Amino acid sequence: MTISRFCPQCKKYARLNISNGQVLSCPHCQNQWGTMESKENVFERCPICTCRQFYIDKDFNQVLGLAVIAVGIVLVPKTYGLSLPVVAFIDWMLYRKVANMAVCYRCGSEFRGFATPNQLKPFMHPIGLKYDRYR
Repeated sequence: MTISRFCPQCKKYARLNISNGQVLSCPHCQNQWGTMESKENVFERCPICTCRQFYIDKDFNQVLGLAVIAVGIVLVPKTYGLSLPVVAFIDWMLYRKVANMAVCYRCGSEFRGFATPNQLKPFMHPIGLKYDRYR
């Protein structure tokens, strides 16, 4: 179980392995973010910003996904468009295989390896707009 985020002080990306009662701090600049009280009820309130709203996302590198699509687009003239269904199938298979992660709307912290509750939904823009000023 890990929590990942960009540190607001040093602007570096950090990933922390989590245990109960752990003080969450940046491994680069030692800036304290918060305290992990319990791993079981982490989605009641974010341990970093105390926000109560999370969304579910796929834990997939978006650059890699765009590269797969770009290869399909480049091959369109040579394959007479047959590369697009193949690339769509590859994209669909990757989507099914990649694990989910939860993300806090307010601070953008990414929660990997936690049991995500069923009530978490994909990103909703009206809620995201409400928290834009905090990021």
